[in-house]
Amino acid sequence: MSVDTLHARPRVLIPPAVLVLGGLLAANCAWSLVWPSPATAAAAALLWAAAAWRLFGTDARAAVLLLPFMTLHLSVMVSLIAIESGAHMKEMGARGAASPASALFAMLSLVFLGTAAAVYVRRRSLRAERGAAPPFSAASPSPLLAWAAPGIAAPVVAYLALTGLRNGFPLLEGIDRFQYRMNADVLTLNFLNLKFVIAALLASGAAAAPGRALRAGHHLIFAAYLAVSFLFGDKFFIIIAATCFYCMPFVLARPAGLAQALWRHAPLAIVALACVAGVTLFIYSGYGRFSLDTTLTRLGDRVAGQGQLWFLAVRDSSHWFGIDADGVAQNLRSLFANPAATYVFDHRIAAFYFVDKYAPSSLWTSFLHNGGTVTPTMVFEAYGLMLFGYLGLAAALLLMGALAGAVLEWLAHAMQSGNPVNVLLPAFVATQVLSVMSQGTLYSLLSLSAFKAYAAFLLLQWMVAECTRPGGLLREQRA
Repeated sequence: MSVDTLHARPRVLIPPAVLVLGGLLAANCAWSLVWPSPATAAAAALLWAAAAWRLFGTDARAAVLLLPFMTLHLSVMVSLIAIESGAHMKEMGARGAASPASALFAMLSLVFLGTAAAVYVRRRSLRAERGAAPPFSAASPSPLLAWAAPGIAAPVVAYLALTGLRNGFPLLEGIDRFQYRMNADVLTLNFLNLKFVIAALLASGAAAAPGRALRAGHHLIFAAYLAVSFLFGDKFFIIIAATCFYCMPFVLARPAGLAQALWRHAPLAIVALACVAGVTLFIYSGYGRFSLDTTLTRLGDRVAGQGQLWFLAVRDSSHWFGIDADGVAQNLRSLFANPAATYVFDHRIAAFYFVDKYAPSSLWTSFLHNGGTVTPTMVFEAYGLMLFGYLGLAAALLLMGALAGAVLEWLAHAMQSGNPVNVLLPAFVATQVLSVMSQGTLYSLLSLSAFKAYAAFLLLQWMVAECTRPGGLLREQRA
């Protein structure tokens, strides 16, 4: 054995910084169990942010792919600080108090994010070793692929704009977006709901565009899509998450240039965030009808809404392990119900479990009147704690983290294929995983209607690949 081998430094599997962060998170969690306070909530948020920053420094690609999930979790952390400082949770008819909820959520969030990042990195390495080609990829560049994303997205934007001009935009007419969508036509509803898929499609097309002018065209169409979405009442976190999807292929192509890109685009990002915040404030002002105090109160109620279910679950349903067999059975039955959303509503599953248990009578009636179209958000962790306890929830987060990591690696691979149509199916599956994590509804990912959508996207991707491959249908006709 060589001297170099004898004196080689042992490989450290877990970096010291990660161990320190883990220790601080565990210590803060233990402290909050004994002496909870708003300070432990703020400390949990800071430690969570430090861990997220560490992920960006370690693997920027994994971090940008997980940004939509991080955005949701960050909103919960901010909400829990307010709740543990005594904020009122209007939808659930309760007032916050000091609690270990923030510290526990930070730990469990990082279980999910860390698992997803590890699975993504591992699958990326395995794919690189195999040298696997993207599925349904074109063998050579094609004008059809170069114009595919704007050819799909531009008509979508035009349709939404014309629909709004004809029927009125909810933002301008002072109509609640959920109330509007209850009566919207199928195309309008789907074009608004597929926001992350369309963002991923346009971003992949822009990243692969052969010229600067065509790339700028992709950017303009995406900006127009966000503007129209604003007019249809979409709020802060939806727009931010869509923007995260749009950033993905650019960071995947140049992860080392992330810091420079952030500095270069910081002024534009600040202006965009200010616009998003302004529109959100306008929506919560009742479209200009309420005073500033009333507007801020309503906005505070919404901020508290992001973390309210987790706070209540920790307060009232804390247990190490258990299985609610009836609840699990009802969730499994919802996968085969038609429509699944109605079954979930009728049987008080996921968010409606908390509505039925906690909502004041006036809001309970309001939720029921909406027929399931409006629900509290950030349900998965709270509902999982109620069904399985902390250990069972940790196992569920490990499983969902592994699934998210695998799906995001699939999406990243499709984004780098040069064929923007390749991203449709993985982006839609990623959207459904995000929906499961926010709404706690398994049917979003595994129902019969979800599989019909998967089949439709898969068929479209196959048809485009068939048309653009050498000897394919389109090229044979040109020959």
